[in-house]
Parts: sequence; structure tokens; C-alpha cells
Amino acid sequence: MRAFTKTAGIIVATGILLGVALSPAQAADSTDSVNATISGGNLTANPTAPDAMTEVVLDGVNAQASTGTAPTWTITNARGTNTAWSLSASATDFVSAAGTIDTTARTLPASNLVITPGAVIAGVGSDAAPSTKAITISNVAQSLVYTTTLGKGTFTLAPTFDLSVPANTYRSNFSKAIGTTAINPYVSTITFTIA
Repeated sequence: MRAFTKTAGIIVATGILLGVALSPAQAADSTDSVNATISGGNLTANPTAPDAMTEVVLDGVNAQASTGTAPTWTITNARGTNTAWSLSASATDFVSAAGTIDTTARTLPASNLVITPGAVIAGVGSDAAPSTKAITISNVAQSLVYTTTLGKGTFTLAPTFDLSVPANTYRSNFSKAIGTTAINPYVSTITFTIA
């Protein structure tokens, strides 16, 4: 009985081996295709202003500057095309709001602010870094970082902000009592657009 079982196992195994031996000849004559769909993603950016700008103490003689460096910006172009893109900026004038005693709002023009992109670092597998230019801010959007064709991937930069403060600038207004209450800093709203 055991001998018969072993013989049957050998016959079955031989049949399998014959079937395998025929397969390569059949595979050489067949073709197949593999389909993969790749969808484009989004064009995004996270530009922000510096967390803080340096304080300026007026001396009545010299123009000075309030400066700061923005937290790292990341621009991601995952659209999967060579369509040009641009990160632009515009801003309102800087205003120190009126207080209860300092009753006149004080203004510095937006054009006193220059944003310099600095070095742009292309991420691994990205196209070459896009073009940049320092811009003197205005109420009209201007390109800060841009491409003309390529620009796929991820790019990082940390722009610097430089606000020119003329010698004859008004100090920031106090919210209430002069010298003893909070100061209303000069504030501008910056609008960044990526498209």
C-alpha cells in the first residue's frame, strides 16, 4: 500500500514537471501591457512674514531699517506640467493705529519695504531652482519667485524683509496714555499669491 502511494506521487510530480517545461515556449509568444495613470497634484506655497522685525529707535538724523527673516517657505508644484508659475506679493501701507491720546493714525508707504527671496533650494528630484528677484513692495502684486517653463517639485527659501524708516518718521502711537500703555506698531497686510 505504501509503495503504491509513492508511485502515484511520482506520477503526479512528473506531470507537473512536464507542464512547467512547456510554459517557457508559450510565454515567449505572448505579450501584455501594464497601465499606470498618473494624476497631477496642486501648486501650493506657505509664505509668511517674519515672526518679528527689529525695533528702530529714531535719532532724528539717520534713516534706519527694521529687518527680519521669514520662517522657511515651501513652494510645491505637483501639477506634473511645465506650465509657468509665479509667487507674487503686494501690501497695504504700514499704519500705526490712532490711540485715545495719539488720535492721528501714522503711515509709512508700502514702498518702504523690500523683500529679498535669497537662495532657493530645490528638493531632491525637483527641477532646477526657479528665478527670483528682490521687490520693492507696492499695492500691486509683483513676482518674487517665478518660472517660465520648468518648475516641478519642491523648493524652499527664507526671504528677508527690509523696511526703510526715514529720519522724520513719526514714532508708533500709544494705545492710551503716552509712555505707559501698549504701542500700536506699524502694521501692513501682505498678500501673497501663487498661480
